[in-house]
Amino acid sequence: MLMGAFAVFTLVAVMGLSVVFNVWRGYAVEPGYPALHGVAALLGSALVIASALGGDTRLYVNIALAVVIILLGLVAGILSKKGKRVPKVILLAHVSLAVVCYGILAFFTFNPYATLA
Repeated sequence: MLMGAFAVFTLVAVMGLSVVFNVWRGYAVEPGYPALHGVAALLGSALVIASALGGDTRLYVNIALAVVIILLGLVAGILSKKGKRVPKVILLAHVSLAVVCYGILAFFTFNPYATLA
């Protein structure tokens, strides 16, 4: 299950970097692309939650980070839909936390018996 979540989040990361680079440079982003990025992230989150519910308590930190990352993404999406420019600090926080979350997920995926403590 974790390998599937890792694969989905790898795709989400590539999609997210594409969106961020376009927004950062001031280019338009295809209208459905951020929504597809969000749906893929929700799928990956569902896989992580399923693993946590299956007993892998190490993933609770990923779930907590995902909540914050998703909220930041929603704020960015709402501002963008209203035609406002998304503050770079929101994008930077969203991307930074996503990188940390992805790194922790990778660590747990490829080290099945490791813990953070």
